[in-house]
Amino acid sequence: MTALEASRHSRPVRINALLVAGAVILALVALAAVFAPLLSAWPPTRIDHLSFLEPPGPGHLFGTDSNGMDVYSRVLHAARIDLGVAVAAVALAVTVGTLVGLIVGYIGGWADELTMRGLDVVQAFPVFILALTVVAFLGNSIPTLVLAIGLINAPPYARMMRAEVRSLREHIFVEAAECAGNSRTSIMFRHLLPNALTPILVIAPLNCGWAILMLAGLSFVGLGVTVPQAEWGAMISAGAADIVGGRWWTTIFPGTALFITVLGFNLVGEGLQQITGRRR
Repeated sequence: MTALEASRHSRPVRINALLVAGAVILALVALAAVFAPLLSAWPPTRIDHLSFLEPPGPGHLFGTDSNGMDVYSRVLHAARIDLGVAVAAVALAVTVGTLVGLIVGYIGGWADELTMRGLDVVQAFPVFILALTVVAFLGNSIPTLVLAIGLINAPPYARMMRAEVRSLREHIFVEAAECAGNSRTSIMFRHLLPNALTPILVIAPLNCGWAILMLAGLSFVGLGVTVPQAEWGAMISAGAADIVGGRWWTTIFPGTALFITVLGFNLVGEGLQQITGRRR
């Protein structure tokens, strides 16, 4: 065990109110997504031909939209797509960014310089505009959305990992590993990576919230998930015109679900930052 690892294991575990609150919120959202078919009487794409834009009531708890589909059922089922895409995209961003930052941070030299300049070019573009461009070019299937959101959000992780590795590679435990004859691969993945992962894992929950917002934004402008699939951004977009006529339920309920979920991820991220002492 390295000196850094020993110091981390010696720290007492502290219960953080923000972390607990965020975890509870996300657990409830995840349970609602998993058990959506059991919690709703109507399939998310089934049309009630007798109830178009019906207000919330006993038959339809959250009312129906302009297509006659049950808003309550769609809000629950939309959590599956939003959570799934966000978590998968952030996992992809973490994996790609961590690997790139780990390698160039340890090797250095021209590879490091070339990679950093490439990341400068990518990060010069507004993130949402870049996502719009990628999705418009490759299509708006679920795998494409995961790929676009994930790769676009990978550069910050690469920079963060590179900075951590460049700081750690001068420590004694790295020199000892090199003197013991360990290969570069072994040093990177057995010694540097475990000690450099903390800031990555702290920031990841916050980025899950941003990924959900990005997916909702893409769907809102018609380049993400489209009707009849249930997705919060698409539901808000489809119901935006209904607000003028006083039919608030078609946007308020999916908007509230989006807000609560992003809040949960933000609370978890903030709680982890307070526990570890890491700041963005």
